[in-house]
Amino acid sequence: MAEVGEVEGWVREELSLAASDQVTITEKEGTDPRCSSIITEVGVDGDGDGYSFHIEHPLAEMTRMDLVAALAFGGGH
Repeated sequence: MAEVGEVEGWVREELSLAASDQVTITEKEGTDPRCSSIITEVGVDGDGDGYSFHIEHPLAEMTRMDLVAALAFGGGH
């Protein structure tokens, strides 16, 4: 079972973020009926450059490999 602080740490490590970069982790209702009903949204904001991506799993079910796959395939599916 992943927790917000753990996932934030994974994001920071995988993206080699600076300590000043902000990471937000939130769960949202999924909108695609073919996918998970709850997704985890990851937002990154640093030096004026912000972006976000999602992972097709609720936070409690997410693994580090789910994060790696989302980053490798552009977030999401």
